[in-house]
Amino acid sequence: SSGINAEWPLRRGAIFYDAEAGEAPNPYVDKLVCILVLLAIIATITIFPSITLKIINVVTVAKLVSVSVIICIGIYELCRGNFDNLKVGFKGTNWSPQQWGNAWNSVLWSYNGWNVVCILLGEVKDPRILPKIVGLSLAIVTFFYMLTVISYHTVLDMETMNKPGIAVASAMAERYFGESGVIFFAIAVAVSALGNTMCALLATSRYLQAAGAQGVLPGVFGLINKRLRTPLFALGYMTLATTIFILVGDISTLINSATYTSFAFTTLCSIGVVVMRWTKPDHPRPVKVWLIFPIITASFGIYMFIIPWFGDNTMLNALWLIITFVGGIPCYFLCVNKKYRRNILVKFSDKVTAVVGRWLRSEVNLQ
Repeated sequence: SSGINAEWPLRRGAIFYDAEAGEAPNPYVDKLVCILVLLAIIATITIFPSITLKIINVVTVAKLVSVSVIICIGIYELCRGNFDNLKVGFKGTNWSPQQWGNAWNSVLWSYNGWNVVCILLGEVKDPRILPKIVGLSLAIVTFFYMLTVISYHTVLDMETMNKPGIAVASAMAERYFGESGVIFFAIAVAVSALGNTMCALLATSRYLQAAGAQGVLPGVFGLINKRLRTPLFALGYMTLATTIFILVGDISTLINSATYTSFAFTTLCSIGVVVMRWTKPDHPRPVKVWLIFPIITASFGIYMFIIPWFGDNTMLNALWLIITFVGGIPCYFLCVNKKYRRNILVKFSDKVTAVVGRWLRSEVNLQ
């Protein structure tokens, strides 16, 4: 999750250089800006959580407005009879199984926000509305997403879109609105990234807090400040971890590694849904999904886990996943599993939780 949080600020890098003069972006300046933006976001989430939600809502509206402009441009071109770029169809498609897996990885990244809906489900008054929320929002985003892609392909040819480092939205805006259009869409993309980062940090910190409160993670993660009602330790951990990823990572590595690893756990959860539907059919379920959905998700996940072993470019992602799994196994048996966990570690964790709780004026909250 830290890799995911680090990726959005990094995408807004390379802003303090003159591309026309041939200057290369200064990675150190970009990373510094990313860290400063991260600290500002963390401060807002910590002190003003209600304002954070309002900012996310405003940013969502801004995204839809920006995308609507792109869609209107595409519709205008189609009304003029500009179908030349679309006539190319799927010519030149790469049918390599590995490349298809990488493409699915990128597409899943675009729809990654639905993890946030599930993480924050505990704060929803009626969890039964989750299917309606996911179904309606997924349909809306898919509608806008497909029309945006069609608009891109209507205006720009494949040669332009395949140029290294091309910003498709900016190239499209420059063609119609000149330099002012490029600036507008650059700001729109930055605002979109800001909203994504705020939403990811807000949700992930709550995820860590719930895991700490339920004993899956050390109890110190379950602490919530008595006055602010925010998980200060979890937010502090996310700040540190995300800063490290910003300093040592790059955009491509973060996207591939974070998505690959997170979707592996999503696959396991999907398999668990199918298994528990048979082993515990009468267990109370606030939300009961159709089995076809976890089966499809698990099938995609298994495929995406297998393909990296047949290519060198994505082998690093598979190795990172193995390290994550292997590193978590001893932690689970030593600290979580009631049968095998060591009392000395449990007592140490409880003591740390008590000390940090007094320092942060926080308490463990099971809600």
